[in-house]
Amino acid sequence: MKSLAIATAALGLIMTTSPALADPQERVSQNVSIAGIDLDTAEGQRMLEQRIDRAAREVCRVNHINTGTRIPSHAARECAAKARGSARQQVAAIIENQRRGG
Repeated sequence: MKSLAIATAALGLIMTTSPALADPQERVSQNVSIAGIDLDTAEGQRMLEQRIDRAAREVCRVNHINTGTRIPSHAARECAAKARGSARQQVAAIIENQRRGG
């Protein structure tokens, strides 16, 4: 499985979503590096989840302070949830492809 983690790390991950506060037609992507992460371990999977969550929050501007409130907008939270789901699907596809020898 070590070769799976090394091969997967070389691919990287792109998260694409529509930012909460942008034009709905605009698509933003952010690379999430999986270099140096051993996806065969619980610790490596936790590290990847943290990187994905950080990127989703950044792309969707969850931490952007809106005038009059510190609570992230519903649209920003929804955007981040969709981005995390998309990223997880991409990770699963990458892992499955590597397991099949691709």
